[in-house]
Amino acid sequence: MAIDILVVDDEEMIRWTLKEALEGEGYSVKSFENGRDFINYFNANGADIVLLDVRLPDSNGLDLLLEVTRIDPDAIVVIMTAFGDVETAVSAMKRGAFDYISKPYSLEEVSLLISKIVQANLLKSQLHHYQERLETQFSRILGDNQKMKQLREHIQMAARTDRTTVLIRGESGTGKELVARQIHFQSARADKPFIDVNAAAVSSTLLESELFGHEKGAFTDAQKQKKGLFELANGGTLFLDEIGDLDPSLQVKLLRVLQERKFRRVGGTTDIHVDVRIISATNADLERSIEDGKLRQDLFYRLNVFTISLPPLRDRRDDIMLLGKYFLEEFRKEFSKDISGFREDTCKVLESYNFPGNVRELRNIVERATLLETSNQIRPSSLPDELREAAGIESITYNPSEKRPWQLPGFNFKDYIDSVEKQIVVEVMNEAKGKKSRAADILGLTRFALRHQLKKHGLENDYEK
Repeated sequence: MAIDILVVDDEEMIRWTLKEALEGEGYSVKSFENGRDFINYFNANGADIVLLDVRLPDSNGLDLLLEVTRIDPDAIVVIMTAFGDVETAVSAMKRGAFDYISKPYSLEEVSLLISKIVQANLLKSQLHHYQERLETQFSRILGDNQKMKQLREHIQMAARTDRTTVLIRGESGTGKELVARQIHFQSARADKPFIDVNAAAVSSTLLESELFGHEKGAFTDAQKQKKGLFELANGGTLFLDEIGDLDPSLQVKLLRVLQERKFRRVGGTTDIHVDVRIISATNADLERSIEDGKLRQDLFYRLNVFTISLPPLRDRRDDIMLLGKYFLEEFRKEFSKDISGFREDTCKVLESYNFPGNVRELRNIVERATLLETSNQIRPSSLPDELREAAGIESITYNPSEKRPWQLPGFNFKDYIDSVEKQIVVEVMNEAKGKKSRAADILGLTRFALRHQLKKHGLENDYEK
């Protein structure tokens, strides 16, 4: 969505020049030659940014500034003053102006100021958004189990020490990225970037450029300089998932960053210093990787300063229905279904299952069951076959008296087919323990076609291998 900018100045050439220049940069611009028309428009429509001249034929810009901030306390106003009129500029800042520019000014100066405003407020908006979600997100790390209570304590400890490297260990689907995000957003780095990268999902050649950036001409396709993720995450957190799959040549460079807090871009000759917290995660046996020569022992020691271990769902069965009810509430609202809970026999089926895909698998199962259920409680018939088989329940067919999905209000054929398609992909990926080649074989698809399905249904980041 375009940024709305209002230009208020009685000089036609200034209005035209600013409008042309800023619209050329993609902003939406309206201009006004007097205070009366401007304030009437602003009162009715508002704006993202106001460029306001101090001297107008019918108004004083400082008085208009007070009126603008009364209408919208969050309004961003830049005062335009005559060169050397410091007293007016100071007065404007005291009355709530974001900044000021002195006439005559260059278009480049205005462009840089607008860019600064947009970036600052985008970051502020994102931070406010994350802070609003933080409490809700943290509540998603649910569980009355003692291991989960200890996990929440460890997250808080890690957040308080915002330079210490953290290693998160746990099986696929236990929520390692969620824990990493909680550590970041509870730390002093919360207003800085959180950037995640999966070391197993990118080739070692590309990953080096992604992490450290490259200089123009560093290799054939390097048409221009590119900043790496370490630079982009400066001041914040870099989350390295599947750290056990990192190429040995990159392990050396990562070790240098951890030790010296500096690196060089690919093809570069100058050291770049960064302040980045590293949080890494793995579902692999890193000690075994060290024995096999796949992981440097010194890197392991650097990463393993503060370890957080996530328990598999089968080791906290008393949390299964707590999580199940949480997910049911989420999907009940999403699908507008009048479902009050789980039947007792359904609870027994869920509590007896081992969940090789852990919490992620449980969430997918509840999503599917919520979509398929036609009564006001989740029944075993809405669960996947493997759960019923594990509980000794035979496959269940539709009861002729029950409503089919297409007989329910609001049924949409395409949405229903997409949801069934997504569920098949999810169940096969879980059955294949996240191995894409195995899942592609089961589905009779090429790996490319499977990747397309995962991307289509927003699942490409859900499976770590």
